[in-house]
Amino acid sequence: MVRSSLFLTLGLLLASSSWVQQADAQQQCNGYAELCSRTYDKVSYPTTHNAYAFKPPNGLASNQANNIPTQLKDGIRAFMLDAYNALSGNPNEIQLCHTLCSLMDGGTLSDTLAQIKTFMDANPNETNPGIPTTLSNPYIQVITILWENAANLKPAQFQAVYAAAGLSPYLYAQAKGAAAWPTLAQMISSKKRLVNFVDSGADASVPWLMAEYDFVFETPYNIPKGTAYPCTIDRPKDQRKPMYVLNHFISGVFSWQGDSISIPQPDAADQTNGPDLVSHINSCQTTFKQIPNFVAVDFYQKGSLTETVAKVNKVTWNGIVATAGNNGTTNGGSKGSGNNSGSGNAAAGSLLTDKFVATGFLATAVGAITLLL
Repeated sequence: MVRSSLFLTLGLLLASSSWVQQADAQQQCNGYAELCSRTYDKVSYPTTHNAYAFKPPNGLASNQANNIPTQLKDGIRAFMLDAYNALSGNPNEIQLCHTLCSLMDGGTLSDTLAQIKTFMDANPNETNPGIPTTLSNPYIQVITILWENAANLKPAQFQAVYAAAGLSPYLYAQAKGAAAWPTLAQMISSKKRLVNFVDSGADASVPWLMAEYDFVFETPYNIPKGTAYPCTIDRPKDQRKPMYVLNHFISGVFSWQGDSISIPQPDAADQTNGPDLVSHINSCQTTFKQIPNFVAVDFYQKGSLTETVAKVNKVTWNGIVATAGNNGTTNGGSKGSGNNSGSGNAAAGSLLTDKFVATGFLATAVGAITLLL
């Protein structure tokens, strides 16, 4: 009788273990199962402003403290890039610079696209039980690039670089005026999960390089330190669109060679990306009656960007903590995260506890039963 009871208990425990594994292997889209059924335009994406501008460390014009592979690992899903003619003179290359390449040279687009392709290739399926479920590997992703075509490059030039990088199979094109965007799950299933918008110069010859302002409006990007965060439509002027970029980064001003250069403010980023970000989002959601689709910040590892965006998406934050950058603080429960302080650590703790306590209990119980038998 005791032996039968023990076998029954063991069977129940093994069934529980199988359930945990199945739950881990469920389809996830951009880190959350709940987002799979949502259309692309109904999701909010953590976004890095001037994503390529991470070096030199603590540079005067640096907007980020981590490189793009690290940003991807940390949950960034949209990237603002600026396109200039290649310093090498190669017509089939693009340079990533800010204002002047002599001031901020972020390297070639080829290098950046190779990094993005590596990340996308590493996550080939909607549900991939072969990939361990860890906080740094939340399965499949839909990724967006928002281009500032600073040098008025032709779409064919973008096409050449993307094709050389091997990204053509991933490129998604949405026709202007189309009835609806697909769901994230549909984009993942079709493998068309790299979305590209450009602020100027789009044409029908390269349909995947979509005219941003056909689909998206932006709030003002020039926010001097110490001024209010605006909830007005800056580009295209006073034109509502189905999606919007919430530009949320502050700057000082530096004059150099006759130009006024915006200087990022890393020392204020805990406050900017913490309580100020929550307040700005709440204000703009009230004003526009829609969620911000691209929440763009500098120094994303400070404050509470990914946790705050999870709340916008009405999902429980998955607890991924951003890698400490050159400025030494991390995303989620970091100093200065204001209204979000502490809740991120609790979310991460519960995610770990549910999984590892169940596994530990199973191992202990099996060991005890083995001894009794």
